[in-house]
Amino acid sequence: MSDILPTLLRGQGLRVTPQRAVIYDIIGAIEGHAHLTAQEVYDQARSRLPGLNVATVYRTLETLHGAGLVDMMGTPGAGEVRFSLRDPRRRHAHLLCRGCRAELEIPLEVVERMAREVSALNGFEVDVDHLTFPGVCGKCAAG
Repeated sequence: MSDILPTLLRGQGLRVTPQRAVIYDIIGAIEGHAHLTAQEVYDQARSRLPGLNVATVYRTLETLHGAGLVDMMGTPGAGEVRFSLRDPRRRHAHLLCRGCRAELEIPLEVVERMAREVSALNGFEVDVDHLTFPGVCGKCAAG
């Protein structure tokens, strides 16, 4: 996975570091379409980089996200944030339950329709590549 990382990072004006390479590899190795927390990334990365600290993992994930290489699911400061590699071929949106933390994917067509309506109302162009809608699932709402 990290064989393309140098090109991607340098394209964003960023240096290639061992931390960035390991973290990118870990996120890229996720099975299916799961997302990892920063803590889960740290737990896997520290065996490959023994001196690594969790603050470096957070900074690296933020850098990779800012460079458009990693997607975030969740809202920073409002709970658990999860990360996955950005795949422009697989744009998707999530529903994330605040109660049980269930994660459901929703059809992108629904989000694109909403984005067109928002744009028609105020000219704002919504980035629909990877959206997360927090809320409460039916099971948690039923109590």
